[in-house]
Amino acid sequence: MPPSTATSPSPSPPTATVPGFRIRRARRGDAEALASLLRELGFPEGSDTQTVHWVTSHPEIEIFVACDAQDRPVGMISLSHRPQLRLKGRIATVDELVVTETWRRRGVGRALLLHAIERTRVLSVKRLELAARSAQGDGLARFYQACGFVEDCMVFHHGGA
Repeated sequence: MPPSTATSPSPSPPTATVPGFRIRRARRGDAEALASLLRELGFPEGSDTQTVHWVTSHPEIEIFVACDAQDRPVGMISLSHRPQLRLKGRIATVDELVVTETWRRRGVGRALLLHAIERTRVLSVKRLELAARSAQGDGLARFYQACGFVEDCMVFHHGGA
């Protein structure tokens, strides 16, 4: 899939050029930048090179990065997709979405999210989900709602895993 370019906020997929960034698939060489973005997202240990290589080569996980004019990642979205019995088709999950602080409020996050939504259409996904930490505040919830997401259910995780 060729890299896409960013757009102004709208429900349609990215098509117009916005100066300053473009979206492409993450590569193995992005490991350090992805780890830095994960730390900004609130995961102090980020990630390691081996895991980035594993994830970028996994057939059911896709990472897209927004890059500046020098091709340095300034934002990322991780999308996993898999078949699910109850939906009789594929489900996708936005696992991580983060934009480095200096690039926030410039349309990067919205462009990444719209890119992922378009990718789910190509994959014929029946449902797209995302989970966000409640501690991240109402502003994040409003952003996701403005992008077409609705609050649906509680998410629990097992403390021993």
